[in-house]
Amino acid sequence: MYQGSILSESLADPTLLNNYAHIYVKVQKHPESKEHPFWHMFKVSISDDEIDAATKECAAQLKSGWYAHFWSHDTVYVVLREKVFVMPRESKWQSKAYLKAKKYAVDQGIDERYLDFWIED
Repeated sequence: MYQGSILSESLADPTLLNNYAHIYVKVQKHPESKEHPFWHMFKVSISDDEIDAATKECAAQLKSGWYAHFWSHDTVYVVLREKVFVMPRESKWQSKAYLKAKKYAVDQGIDERYLDFWIED
């Protein structure tokens, strides 16, 4: 079983979130963002059998400059616009797979401070 974190504001079609089992929704203030001063972070649950299809579907819906991520006990999927990275779950992000995902994300305009992927069990 995978858990994931997706901001509704990050999706071209936020109704995509209806396809996933919701664990909770958290509203976060981001006053520095003029376009989206509140972010709605959905924590979702996805089965092992559905993770590949879900991440591809999410990648197709993500707006430029945003990401989503999904994790299990030992694997993390980082989903960016039109691209999915699969990497080992680490206590400190340093694997080659993470560094590739980070470079791609920064090249897509994502602020590096957001790339310490939050994982909650």
